[in-house]
Amino acid sequence: MKLNEMRLKDYIVVFLKGVLLGLLSLGIPGVSASTVGIIVGIYFLMVESIANIFKNFKTNVKFLLSLSLGYGVGAVGAAFSVTVLFRFFPFAVACVIIGIILGSIINSVSKLKGDFKSLVNWIVFFAVFILLGVYNFVISSGQKLTFPSDPHVFDLISMAFIGFFTSTTFIIPGVDFAVVFLSFGIYYPFMNMLTEIFSFGAENYLSRLVVNVQILGSYLVGYLLGIFLISKLIKKLNDRFGKQMQFASFAFLVAAPAVFLQNCLSSGTFFISVPQAIVGGILGVLCVALMVLFMKYGDKKHRELEVKTLDEPAAETANDTGGDGTDTVGTENEETENGEEKISENDEKTE
Repeated sequence: MKLNEMRLKDYIVVFLKGVLLGLLSLGIPGVSASTVGIIVGIYFLMVESIANIFKNFKTNVKFLLSLSLGYGVGAVGAAFSVTVLFRFFPFAVACVIIGIILGSIINSVSKLKGDFKSLVNWIVFFAVFILLGVYNFVISSGQKLTFPSDPHVFDLISMAFIGFFTSTTFIIPGVDFAVVFLSFGIYYPFMNMLTEIFSFGAENYLSRLVVNVQILGSYLVGYLLGIFLISKLIKKLNDRFGKQMQFASFAFLVAAPAVFLQNCLSSGTFFISVPQAIVGGILGVLCVALMVLFMKYGDKKHRELEVKTLDEPAAETANDTGGDGTDTVGTENEETENGEEKISENDEKTE
């Protein structure tokens, strides 16, 4: 499928893939949108349309609009699913989320184990890990599973800061903003906020809508500022200090389960029952195994995409040089020169 050859049915497919993108990347912490995009076969088109948006503006905007609408629908669907399930089965949902995170940690360990001997990497890891601990257990201690009903200026500034920080996940491939939300202790509050915004007709809907728009607006302002102000800086840092950036992301991943559990236990609505404990334990173990397999499959597809991307220029070069790597223009010039030499030799013999 090429962007300039897309028809109505293709845009519908893009919309549906966008739904899957939003549903999985927001509903399953540890699964980045880029990983899902690679698996469903839309990552390359996504990158191409963003990179060349002004070259063929109308075509690229139509593609990105279809994808964004689908992503929004999927994100809201994920928010409703997590919020409703957590209300009735909090321990089981907590087991699923922690199982998913543990699977991601196992996958990250297998990727990073070759760099475990570097002291600098571990300094970065522990620095980020300690900062997250201070923020969650000292600055924001006693945090609940919902945002405050009357947010103060500090709350809005905090959301703008988190938005500014999570904008880095837009630039660094493989970093998942849902994990960042978990590490900052706002994953469930954010999901609950999205659910409340689209729960039309609910009790105190308008008053909650005003509060939610303030919080979401603060987050989006920080997020957009981050993209425009630090995107180039983060890209340069990632290119130069790639391993250290990966260990910083790993710190977020390791901190996420502890922060999530702290928020769950601080909630007055969290409860454990015997059936939940049994089902939650089984689902948690399954999620660890499935997440490891899913991430391995995603990595495999990513490698295949990289090989394909590298092979395309090589194939074009081969075509330009006659298919066998030989420069046809150079060969023709050599043949012409040889022909001229033979003519000169014949002329000398004639004389």
